[in-house]
Amino acid sequence: MPYELAALGAAALWAVGGLIAAGPARELGGPRFTRIRMVFVTIVLGAITIAQGTWRLPTGDIVLLGLSGLVGLLIGDAALFTAFARIGPRRTSVLFTTNAPMAAVLGVVVFGERFTWLALLGATATVAGVMIAVAFGTARGDTHRFEVVEGTMRAGVIWGLIGAVGQALGGILAKPAVEGADAIAAAAWRAVIATVALWIFAPQLDRIAGVTRRAPFTWRYAVILFASGMIAMVIGMTLLLYALGEGDVGVATILSATTPVLMLPMLWASTRRRPPWPAWAGAALTVAGAALLIR
Repeated sequence: MPYELAALGAAALWAVGGLIAAGPARELGGPRFTRIRMVFVTIVLGAITIAQGTWRLPTGDIVLLGLSGLVGLLIGDAALFTAFARIGPRRTSVLFTTNAPMAAVLGVVVFGERFTWLALLGATATVAGVMIAVAFGTARGDTHRFEVVEGTMRAGVIWGLIGAVGQALGGILAKPAVEGADAIAAAAWRAVIATVALWIFAPQLDRIAGVTRRAPFTWRYAVILFASGMIAMVIGMTLLLYALGEGDVGVATILSATTPVLMLPMLWASTRRRPPWPAWAGAALTVAGAALLIR
């Protein structure tokens, strides 16, 4: 499979998984949602890896994948779903797109990938698109649960940006380990280490995130979290790790950053409300800016 197609597939699956996760993330709290979902993800990825007999990886690769999981999942995902809980899936997905220019810059610094004036222009356009979509992307009077802001917009934006930084750093850390390795095995090791850390630091993460809701965990939540985990993490993240291992970090991350554009028609279909034009304009500018980073 071409790595570009894998990265686009990851973006589409993250869009679907994000919409599924929006309600439970608000009701359970972002960090709690993340750690419970990661239990399902770890069990499935671990079972597949053991069944395939591909779980043996070099110690150095396991260390890198562990660090990638701690930064990308313990910090990145917990922050991302805290943002989901506070400002909804559309705004969060657009904020998350800023991980594309971050990863491009890190690719230059760490791996010596080329960085031109077009990349700077692309990064600027991406940030401008994010600001437009976040500031003007909600129709006046729209009270749908996906658009309701809980707490302050500023706090939600900060959490979304922390999630983007965590994901960008996590991808950079994972790249050397996934080059030539089995993508599912890499995803499994990353998930196992991150899941253990998520549960060890659960009280601290809940306190830092300011979690106020703790809905009782029911079978309904179990089904939703399992479905979201399979779509976004087991398949989606495995596709991204494959893309990182097979191709350029910047290009793979940029293509995976098309999630906001893919999410807009999904939101339209699920809410029966057409997103206002600034949401489309902001998302389009974000992705157009990210596209300029492709060399």
